[in-house]
Amino acid sequence: MKHKRLMVVALVATVGACAVGSAVATPGSGIVGAPVLARGTLDGHFKIKLRDSSKPGDVVVQQVTLAPGGSTGWHTHPGPTFVAVAQGEGTLYHGMAGCPSMKYGTGSGFMQPPTEVHNMRNEGSTPLVLWAFYALPPGTPNAAIRIDQPRPAECPNIP
Repeated sequence: MKHKRLMVVALVATVGACAVGSAVATPGSGIVGAPVLARGTLDGHFKIKLRDSSKPGDVVVQQVTLAPGGSTGWHTHPGPTFVAVAQGEGTLYHGMAGCPSMKYGTGSGFMQPPTEVHNMRNEGSTPLVLWAFYALPPGTPNAAIRIDQPRPAECPNIP
């Protein structure tokens, strides 16, 4: 529980620091390391609606590596997910009419809305490394970050 609170405090502090801007910034002190682990440019096809809430929430960061030919399988998430592609190229399939897909390569990013059925596949010849940031309902266990879904009827040829 302390770890989750620390993550939330760190996230709030980071967002707050970015919002204030460099005009009031002061140099850091005692920072041992703060490497950027992955960065991706969002494709611009999403909306974020922020609202004031007294309800707590959890944040989780996860590294996902898919071997060539691998896939995440069809699934959803209980909250919005932001993904940065750190290495390789993946094809994201959406379980909706026409089974649309989009390729994302190193340095790109995307946002996955909650409850949208999707499957990321590594159709390349090198490992695909993704960094995912999940905004979740409070108390979501790690095992419930990803919720398995049946293959959508709209995507009969995508395993």
